[in-house]
Amino acid sequence: MQKITGLFLIGMMLSTQLFSQTWARMQSWGLDLEAITWVDQNVGFSVGENLIIKTTDGGATWNELPVSYDGKLFDVAFWDENIGVAVGENGLILRTQDAGNTWDILPSGSTQTLKNLEISSEDKILAVSDAGEILFSVDKGNTWTQKSSGTNQSLNDITFINPDTAFIAGGQGRILRSYDGGNQWTSLNSGQSLSLNGIVFSTPLIGYAVGEAGTILKTIDGGDTWLPQTSPVTTDLKKVAISPLDIRILTIVGDSATALRSTNSGATFGKANLGATNTRNLKGLEFKPASNLVEAVGQDGYLISSTNAGSSYSQRLAGIRNDFTGTDFKTDRIGHIIGQQGAVYITSNGATTVVSRPIPDLVDLVGLDYWNNSFGYVGSNSGKMFRTSNSGSSWVPVPAQTAETITGFYLFAPSVLYVTGTNGYIARSFDSGGTWDAAGIQTNTTENLRDITYFDFQVGFAMGDNGQISWTNGGNTWENLPKLTSENLNALSKLDSSSAIIVGDAGVILKSEDMAKTWRKITVPFTENFTSVDFWDEYLGFISAENGLILQTKDGGESWVQIPTGTARNLTGISVGTPTVAFAVGDDGTILRYECIPPTDLSEIIGEGQLCQTIGQYAITDAAIPGAQLVWRVDGGEIISGQGTTEVEVLWNTPGRNAVFVSMQNFCGNGSTSSLEVIVSASPTSTIQITGNGSVCMEDVELYSVPNQSGVTYTWEISGGEITQGQGTSEIQVKWSTSGSQRITLIQENQCGKAEPIEKPIAVNMPPDQPGEIQGEIQTGLWQAEYSVPIQESVNFKWSISNGGGSILQGQGTEKVTVLWEKEGDFQLSVTPENECNDGVARILNVNVNVITALPEKEDLSITIYPNPSSGTVKVQLGAGNYQSLQVINGFGQIIQSTEIENGTKEITVENLPRGINLIQLFTASSMVVRKVVVN
Repeated sequence: MQKITGLFLIGMMLSTQLFSQTWARMQSWGLDLEAITWVDQNVGFSVGENLIIKTTDGGATWNELPVSYDGKLFDVAFWDENIGVAVGENGLILRTQDAGNTWDILPSGSTQTLKNLEISSEDKILAVSDAGEILFSVDKGNTWTQKSSGTNQSLNDITFINPDTAFIAGGQGRILRSYDGGNQWTSLNSGQSLSLNGIVFSTPLIGYAVGEAGTILKTIDGGDTWLPQTSPVTTDLKKVAISPLDIRILTIVGDSATALRSTNSGATFGKANLGATNTRNLKGLEFKPASNLVEAVGQDGYLISSTNAGSSYSQRLAGIRNDFTGTDFKTDRIGHIIGQQGAVYITSNGATTVVSRPIPDLVDLVGLDYWNNSFGYVGSNSGKMFRTSNSGSSWVPVPAQTAETITGFYLFAPSVLYVTGTNGYIARSFDSGGTWDAAGIQTNTTENLRDITYFDFQVGFAMGDNGQISWTNGGNTWENLPKLTSENLNALSKLDSSSAIIVGDAGVILKSEDMAKTWRKITVPFTENFTSVDFWDEYLGFISAENGLILQTKDGGESWVQIPTGTARNLTGISVGTPTVAFAVGDDGTILRYECIPPTDLSEIIGEGQLCQTIGQYAITDAAIPGAQLVWRVDGGEIISGQGTTEVEVLWNTPGRNAVFVSMQNFCGNGSTSSLEVIVSASPTSTIQITGNGSVCMEDVELYSVPNQSGVTYTWEISGGEITQGQGTSEIQVKWSTSGSQRITLIQENQCGKAEPIEKPIAVNMPPDQPGEIQGEIQTGLWQAEYSVPIQESVNFKWSISNGGGSILQGQGTEKVTVLWEKEGDFQLSVTPENECNDGVARILNVNVNVITALPEKEDLSITIYPNPSSGTVKVQLGAGNYQSLQVINGFGQIIQSTEIENGTKEITVENLPRGINLIQLFTASSMVVRKVVVN
């Protein structure tokens, strides 16, 4: 068993980074399509001449599958989207198990052309040949065995009514029938000698066969007898099908664009109009499952579709049977294509359609060059050249007198040009090809030259076979430059006023930057023969090659990247129309268009929007696009795998609101960015502190909180109090009911885990106890006295005197105060304990203030005050006492005089005493003596 994957599939797997779309086929293949089959409403396959194509969108677009084989395939059948078999010339059998991506060549044991095949059951399939051979497989086409048909006539079509009953239509009117699944066959009398090409049954009894010269037959007895039906045509009919929705509807196709339809079980037929000048032969036909949608295929890549069971058709594909040899596009829409047998095609819509403008000679065209959209030249063998000034509507022969093939052109102007040819031929014309000068040019080589260009009016070069590069300054004499390769050089392109690129066989690329005087090799990992090269400017260029290879550069040819083309056909010409649009042509009618388009918008990002500081997976549903690159970035994390693919892994390392972004970029630009917000959570931390009062009073209501974190649940526990609101949140309200040392405990938890408990000690206080007894004089005079109570921890003492009987001179707030009694009478000295929890019960001391009773006069012979009573002036004799100061207090307790007494003073005169009782206080270092003085 031999596996074939096609050369271009391997190429498509190579690097295509930063480039945009793959090349799109603008016309069909110039190869016959022989059969078509549908797996479902969307997936279908068609086979033919060196070609297998597939659709996944119901036939809107078709893509060439990666397979290469010699000859023609005549039929294809699929069990499901993955497993299928195709058969063709020389006993060729191909089998795929991966939806056509790869195909296995299987031994058939036959060298005959296998014309048709039919699946009869889950595993069984039969194939028929043009020499009467029948092959069958019971393992989904993996192995094959021959069965006798009893005839050597061509067997053209096979159909199964059920797993047992089958019919075959063949040469010379042959119809065969089997009742045992194809093991034994019986020949039936069709009444015809013309070959029958197609057969189908709508019921076990009713069937139809079609064939040469418009033959249509019908049976209503399971094939025992066949009756001819009236046919509106005499062309050969190739295939017949029954509508899955209405067994009365027959659809038939055949040669010369014949498409017939009957809506009454073959009683009458109508013919669909496929174009008055359309002569393409139709060869294959099949309805989509469970629908009236039918498609037919045929000559030169012809494919038509009908939405009404064949009443009318729309053209989907139509190819050109020609191996194109060159192209020249002047814009993204207007271009010219040349090929074999004098073929010239023009387009004004970017090759969506092409118009034939052949030259008047059936010669193969080799070279072309256009001055503008209308004026240009084409070249062929034996010196034949043709000129047009109206886009090929007419051609003027402008031959050179030579037997050489004209291969290349360079136009200084419409009328001034140089040409190259085989055997070192170079000629020039100054009259639009009317006359040619070759005799005045010394080329000094006999190598076949392929193309020519000039940098200015003097310096130019040509190149050709066996590494030949010829250089000139003036155009008369050409110098042979040193050869860097022995490979044939096939094409050139000028980048700017001094740089140029040459390409050739075996992946050769040469570059010059000094007006072609010296050259250097540029190495690329490709060995295909490069056939053409074209640059838009000094940076952007393309190369075409065999096996469907196209390369692109954006740095002046220093590096090249492959762009997938979707074909394995040899490409022979390439042309850049604009910086964003290029065209390539090649074998089998291949015309490709490349349009550089920035990527479209991407799908939404799929992945976790809330997670912990861990690894998350993120993806988009868009398929990878060849030539485009996905670029991911994240805020709050790092991409650890998958960059550039449709799925990435992100390690999130920053809690909070983060995001992941993805965009697609290619050579043409960037698409829109898709984004997804990601809330990243961390395991709650136990390093935070609970805020709130740590010292409170009984029955107080207090707030306690921690910073709020999204996704975290909060569980609070309280001793000595009650949570009145906020449980489960980051802030609670507590009413304290038990005094003493209490505690608040918090446990934080989220999807990432549980933190260690956080605790806060609380002192719950009560109002202070009543102070102890007040210590101090309960009977005093109009002077200072000290009072005190026992100390209480954390308690302030608020002292007060009733009825303004005195003043607190010092100690207010403490357990000890100094009081100056200022009035005589009975007063209350009270002390109230207070703390943060308000006032306690006050302690009261009753105090009697009376100067007379408080200070009874004592006889003191050492101190004499006279006169007493007095009129306001008295003398004080100090005697032997060591007094330091004197103070006079009036009847209101006010100090009205105060004086210092010098040491040794014996007598002091006190004047201006007010009327009434006054007190004179004498102070020593350790005691005080008081005397009353009456002033009249």
